[in-house]
Amino acid sequence: MPQWLIDFGNWLLDILKTMANTILTMAKDAMLFIFEQMMILITFILDGMGTLFSGLDITSYMSGIPSGTAWVLSQIGIGQALSMIIAALTIRFFLQLIPFVRLGS
Repeated sequence: MPQWLIDFGNWLLDILKTMANTILTMAKDAMLFIFEQMMILITFILDGMGTLFSGLDITSYMSGIPSGTAWVLSQIGIGQALSMIIAALTIRFFLQLIPFVRLGS
């Protein structure tokens, strides 16, 4: 077999390998771009949800409670407890919106 034909075959094989690697790299970059855009959207949504919980501070509603009772409630951490309960209920509500996650409730 002539050497020029072998060289041409090797050159063509190198070209095909380079094209395959390029296409795989482009596909990987496209998937990473989609993943990055989804993460940016999720970050935007979660940043917006922070304002939803700004009104959950129970201490602003304690002005009508006597000072002794308010002190006891603040010492036992009723504000943090109510915030945790509301956050848990919110997470449970959002999990109910996802199909196939409604296992226990």
